[in-house]
Amino acid sequence: MAETRLADIIEPKVFTPYMYSKTKELSAFFQSGVMVTSKELDAKAKSGGNTVTMPSFKDLSNTESRIGSDDPSDKATHEKIESFADQAIVHRRNQSWSGMDLSVDVAGADPMGNIADRVARYWNRDHQRTLVASLRGVLAANIANNGADMVYSLYDDVAAPGDATLISGPAVIRAAQTLGDAKNDLAAIAMHSVVHARLQEQNLIQFTETSDGKIGFETYLGYRVIVDDGLPVVAGANSPKYVTILFGKGAVGYGEGAMKTPTEVDRIPEAGNGQGQEVLYSRRNFVIHPMGIKYTGASQAGVSPTNTELALGGNWTRVRPERKQVPIVFLETNG
Repeated sequence: MAETRLADIIEPKVFTPYMYSKTKELSAFFQSGVMVTSKELDAKAKSGGNTVTMPSFKDLSNTESRIGSDDPSDKATHEKIESFADQAIVHRRNQSWSGMDLSVDVAGADPMGNIADRVARYWNRDHQRTLVASLRGVLAANIANNGADMVYSLYDDVAAPGDATLISGPAVIRAAQTLGDAKNDLAAIAMHSVVHARLQEQNLIQFTETSDGKIGFETYLGYRVIVDDGLPVVAGANSPKYVTILFGKGAVGYGEGAMKTPTEVDRIPEAGNGQGQEVLYSRRNFVIHPMGIKYTGASQAGVSPTNTELALGGNWTRVRPERKQVPIVFLETNG
């Protein structure tokens, strides 16, 4: 009986857009509205180059308005309209899988879609890791350069933390207050599963209901809950520090760049001493960027940064002039 190969299943022109769409569908950050596709980022990521510059005007100053007069020699002094430039990095990433394990799904009704789902799940996890690494860098930069004005910390490095150092409603409210009157823009809260478990134990997690009566997503204090064990956990001498992050809608921009060959299947007949091998390649050029925080690339070795490099505070600097213009909040607790 003839054996079905990946090359028989996968049509790159169909597979690639399906996989892109499925990646977004699987992402809690996309579904919560935290990460949004930007046509500007899409266009610039497709135009070549490794960085995306996004110029913008600052808001008008809060200088008190003038009192008019009837003196023709009394000339008004004009205020300036100033600008700033945000900058994002284009991530050029790829991954490949070899062997026949992917093609065993040919018995399914949609084998190509089944494989695309698997690849999309991988890229969803990879995108999430890239975002969390970037946020680690943003946190480090904020502590170093902005007096930690995006951070509210209850953490105490003790062996037996009390309730006062653990996540709670008042703690989240105080953290949100770092945004002042812009706190109402917050829409989602991302937390480690340890932090999530504490809220579950207290029956503080609520559930939405879908239109057909099924359980939907989780919420806490009205914020959509995202659970990710990739969120920062910093080891202490006595107890770990957990970083929970609140986001406003559109806090993170996303763009998908163009690739010459985004999906490719290779057949290596001589591999396995002539038994043969197949390799599925998936390539992505994308932008995942916390808006208003410029990526400087001060410490970057390759054409794109690794997640380790993204987590360095020296690679980020806040360019939006006011803290409240960056709808991201870091809450540090013992759990």
